[in-house]
Amino acid sequence: MARTIDKPKKNSMARTTRRPALPARSDGLTISLPELLVDGSDLKFREFIADLFAAAAGMLALRRALATTVDLSAAEFAILLATWQQEQKGEVGISSLAREVHVAAANVTAEVGKLVRKRILHKQPHPRDTRAVLINLTDKGHDILARLTPVLKEINDRLFVGNSTRDITVVGNFLHHVADETPYSINLAKAFGAKRGRDVTTSAKPKRPKK
Repeated sequence: MARTIDKPKKNSMARTTRRPALPARSDGLTISLPELLVDGSDLKFREFIADLFAAAAGMLALRRALATTVDLSAAEFAILLATWQQEQKGEVGISSLAREVHVAAANVTAEVGKLVRKRILHKQPHPRDTRAVLINLTDKGHDILARLTPVLKEINDRLFVGNSTRDITVVGNFLHHVADETPYSINLAKAFGAKRGRDVTTSAKPKRPKK
């Protein structure tokens, strides 16, 4: 009879290799406010954010295009329009312009200085507050705006056709809130990036050899 060779039995007590635990997966939601979720999904909200970024980028590009037609930078053009608008309400100063365009007063001061040197704006001491200045459009500034008004009207008619003053008010309140909250959101993003950088540096730090 042929001799049979018994195969070695597997050690039932052999140590099994454990896989590292996977990190808990998030729910995938980019917002937790229930009023902005649809059936528990944030898909509609994310589509809205994509449209918001596209609209913002388009409006910035439009501002640059209009500014180029009158040999101004986009920042100078924004201050020019803000001054024009505020003159219809009353006195114009650095603080009121800063609130209008949602930028720091120091930046507004710099742009106002450029427009003063170009003789588009006029700046004078405030008669009742020695710490403040009054800003006004010059004749050259008014001439620039007079040339722009027809094309601004055509552009705005095309952009906002089908909307009412109520729609503009609702969207305006929303955009004002977003503009006010954006600096805080930027700080959150920067803090997240800084923490991630520290984590990467810590994990990549070489270990000291054992003595």
